[in-house]
Amino acid sequence: MEHDDAQPRDGGREADGGGTPPSGEAGRLRGAVGSITRTVRARLDAPPPSQWGSTAAGQHEPMSTTVHVTMPEPTRPESDPVPRGVRVAAAWSWRLLLIVAAVYLVAQALAAVPIVTIPFVVALLLTAVLGPVQRRLHRGAHVPHSLAAFLALLLGIAVIGAIGTFVALQISANAPRMTEQFTQFLDDASRWLREGPLRLSDSQVEKYIQELSDTISKNQGTLVTGAITTLSTLSHVIAGGLLLLLSTFFLLRDGEVIWRWVLGLLPTSSRRRIDQVGRVGWHTLGGYMRGVTIIATLHATTIYVVLHVLEVPLALALSVLIFVGSFIPLIGMTVTGIFCIIVSLIEHGPAAATVVAITIVVLVQLEAHLLQPLIMSRNVEVHPLGVALAVLAGTSVAGVAGALFAVPIVAFANATLRAVHLPLPPTEEEREEQAKVTAGQLPLEGYPE
Repeated sequence: MEHDDAQPRDGGREADGGGTPPSGEAGRLRGAVGSITRTVRARLDAPPPSQWGSTAAGQHEPMSTTVHVTMPEPTRPESDPVPRGVRVAAAWSWRLLLIVAAVYLVAQALAAVPIVTIPFVVALLLTAVLGPVQRRLHRGAHVPHSLAAFLALLLGIAVIGAIGTFVALQISANAPRMTEQFTQFLDDASRWLREGPLRLSDSQVEKYIQELSDTISKNQGTLVTGAITTLSTLSHVIAGGLLLLLSTFFLLRDGEVIWRWVLGLLPTSSRRRIDQVGRVGWHTLGGYMRGVTIIATLHATTIYVVLHVLEVPLALALSVLIFVGSFIPLIGMTVTGIFCIIVSLIEHGPAAATVVAITIVVLVQLEAHLLQPLIMSRNVEVHPLGVALAVLAGTSVAGVAGALFAVPIVAFANATLRAVHLPLPPTEEEREEQAKVTAGQLPLEGYPE
């Protein structure tokens, strides 16, 4: 029996080893390697646990094999010595430069046709103010849509016309008195120059007056040219006024139709997002215009009370000037307040002018730190420093028009950029499906009917 059992083993060694039986340590090492190889193959070729079934007694289930793979960390090629942060910054930089260049080209194109740009932007601002009036007439009083837009526009024209007429009447009625007071102020100033701390002689005062007269004489040609230019631009003013009225009327009547037409020009995939962004920006613009109107009314009322107590002429006219100037936040109130200080100085001297100056400073501070955060915080989230910088930048770029439009543009841009990150509102189909789910007509997603 021993000879029979040994014969297959020898034959196997001859078959495996090429006929030469291994000897000593080398044979045992080869046997161990073969045993490990067969065990690994058996475990890799074993069926999954769900297919094993029951095992015989004393037989162990094969263990599962887990292979851990470690991926090497990405390294920058030796041919690319630029760090990743620099490459990302460069990519952002050229994209931002393209955006700035596009905005600049659009601004230059709009600045080339101010007779169209300025009336249309003013029409947008008027529409933001008169829009609630038009909707209340149409929905509340059941006035036809076109008639409601016309009545709202007529109301706006009546208010602006009444303000302009009132200021003109006040100036014409008080012009003789103001001329006398101004002449008296010049005499007092001349006397102060002679008898005050400066102690100027009569010849020096007359010399300064003569230089002023010569300057006016030398620039008479410029003044005449300016008058001719003003007359030549009268046709442009009339055309701009007509465009302003027509634009305001059609924006009040067909604003929603015009907006849908604009959306139709855009790609279908971006219409919902741009629609949401545009409506948020328009809501912010309307809130800004209503808020600045409230602030301007408070400023005008306060200045009128102070000027009336000081018995300063043109109190109503100057308060209306303050109202108009307050539509340019912070800066407009300061500039128009200087006229009030000058009139008070001419009429009642330095004491009254000091009181008016202190009042204007207090109103500017209240506007920056109390009125704007309190009235506009829900709609316009622009810091007072941003408002001041926007007004100064707009003034340097486009003068008075830039100062007037700067803050509304900044408020609109701030709101639209924030709205880009808001979730999209549901579509009509999604609303209907949600309503059916709520009513129990459709099963909830992921649950059987």
